[in-house]
Amino acid sequence: MGLAFYHAWLEHAFTTNIFEVTYAPYASFYGVPYWLFGVTWFPLVLLVGVWSTKFGRVELRKEPMILLTLGNLVTVYFWYLDIIVVKALTLVYVSLYAINYILTALVVLQHRGSDIMHGYVYGTVTGMIVGLFFGPYGVAVCGVGGGIFGAVRNYVMPKGTALMPAETT
Repeated sequence: MGLAFYHAWLEHAFTTNIFEVTYAPYASFYGVPYWLFGVTWFPLVLLVGVWSTKFGRVELRKEPMILLTLGNLVTVYFWYLDIIVVKALTLVYVSLYAINYILTALVVLQHRGSDIMHGYVYGTVTGMIVGLFFGPYGVAVCGVGGGIFGAVRNYVMPKGTALMPAETT
């Protein structure tokens, strides 16, 4: 959360911020500045984490994975802005994305025995490898997309379910 508030301070503290001046059309979503997403997102994730663990008394549940995956999808757009549009990566921005990925990894690690998490990890790694052919943005898009695909696939097709119905004789 501290990094998100630092990012907010950077965006507002300097009126000559290159991102705001040069890329003003890309600095907000329907008038809502991106820094506002960060200062609401990370406290929301903290609250969901605290709630889902009953204030740390139980293991983290799988449900926050859906919320974190939404955050990962949003970072795909932010990677697009950073790499394709602005053509500049800053440590603050990349750190915010990485924090969301790390939080996602924590949920995956706590539920590593789950078929859904196996699909998520397999899909993410496979997607990132495929994404290498398309550059850094391809790694982000294919990695997040592959993770979602793998998790959904293992959710709708549990272990032992055949892809094709068995032939009858």
